[in-house]
Amino acid sequence: MWTQGILLPHAPILVPEVAGRSGSGPGKTLNAFLSVRKRLTEAAPDMLLVLDPHTSTERTFSLIQSGSFSGDLGQFGARSVSVKSNGGPAEEGAALSRHIANLFPVEHFRPETYVLDYGAVVPLHFLKLALGSTPPFVIANPVTISFTQAYQLGKHLREYGTKINWGLLASGDLSHRLSRDAPSGYHPDGKILDDAIQQALISSSPAPIFDLDPDTIYNAGECGLRSVLALLGLSLGAGVELLSYEAPFGVGYCSAVWFEGGICPNEQG
Repeated sequence: MWTQGILLPHAPILVPEVAGRSGSGPGKTLNAFLSVRKRLTEAAPDMLLVLDPHTSTERTFSLIQSGSFSGDLGQFGARSVSVKSNGGPAEEGAALSRHIANLFPVEHFRPETYVLDYGAVVPLHFLKLALGSTPPFVIANPVTISFTQAYQLGKHLREYGTKINWGLLASGDLSHRLSRDAPSGYHPDGKILDDAIQQALISSSPAPIFDLDPDTIYNAGECGLRSVLALLGLSLGAGVELLSYEAPFGVGYCSAVWFEGGICPNEQG
């Protein structure tokens, strides 16, 4: 069964060891995420599916299950921030791959070793701080599928029959165009997209996102929208909790969680 779904940004500057070197101090994302540490631990998964929009990928949606995953933030001056784990039982990864293949084509790769990029290291590091360890995981890049397919993927995952507990770790940043000094420059559609994503998470519904004009999404310059939609699909319309949103460097950083058995939005308050 799926016990939890987590959306986390992956900007290295959000990690204190990196932020401190640059003289910056954004801590809203990490503090908000760690505020649900107890619930994360109670629903701790046996395995994770990590969606990382920056990891190497084939043209087909590819599920990577390595014997040894490792990565660090050495290129950002924080080599001590590192992640090590494995891909878990081979048969479990193969079974998940076959299940997803009922939705769209999937390749299942099992390299002996695999080096993680910051798009996986940052959120996995946050999760390790919360859980105390990094569960075994498989990783995939969702950019090879459409936005609609990403939402369908999340819904389809809930139909996966397994005896172990799975969790989804959805990595991704929102608009990269929120201010004049943003990495991709400024565009007013950046705020429109980020507002729609926050509303979608609050309502546990993809409608605010799917109601947007495709040009608005394109102009906003995102990298994590498919990760967001997969989490929304996994929730089946209930219980996504928006933990934090910040944009200190012209990029939207959003964190959210969903727990199996969570309260439906219309039951909150």
